[in-house]
Amino acid sequence: MTLAEELEALLPPLESRFFGEILVRRDDNGQFVASHRDDAEMMDHLMPAETLAELREIAKFDAAGEYRPLKTAPGLKTGWITKTPSASEFLKKLDCLYPGAFATWISYLRGKHDPTSLRDTLERQTGMYRFAGSISDQMANQIMRETCSPGCLRKIAWPISSECAVSRINPGKKSIPLICTEACTFAVSEARKLVKEAYEKANSPAES
Repeated sequence: MTLAEELEALLPPLESRFFGEILVRRDDNGQFVASHRDDAEMMDHLMPAETLAELREIAKFDAAGEYRPLKTAPGLKTGWITKTPSASEFLKKLDCLYPGAFATWISYLRGKHDPTSLRDTLERQTGMYRFAGSISDQMANQIMRETCSPGCLRKIAWPISSECAVSRINPGKKSIPLICTEACTFAVSEARKLVKEAYEKANSPAES
């Protein structure tokens, strides 16, 4: 099945699902519709966002006008709606809001995409990040707890190391999961920071 066909199967007419902070649905005419999930009760008062450029702009800043460097971070703007009769065109619109997220989920769901462990990701780093791979498991859990969980809507699908077992993420009855199959640059940066802090603490001159 193509991605468009997968989407059509997930969203038959009159069906709706949550996708991150978005509500995606098919209306009684078969049109694909997306809006912020917080706007579900005010569909008739939303600003149409027809073009890909408009949707990219919506994803770029939060309601306070602050730049959103991570598109899957909480804080997507409310007050907009987009519609299209074409599944393939609708996927392009979803990619403006959550780049590649639907394709990643389908590939993972069909067993065609295996997550990369955190340590494998960190061991590939070079330059100023090359020491990030020496983090402890405790540091890794701290990254997931303090950086990933509050700062991103994606569900972590990767293990700390390739030897660690990790539960597969299952779809919800009314949701399409946003998943993370490899640690992003924010997690890598935090790993470097924790390793650097631990090194400096261990090698600081003893107080007299």
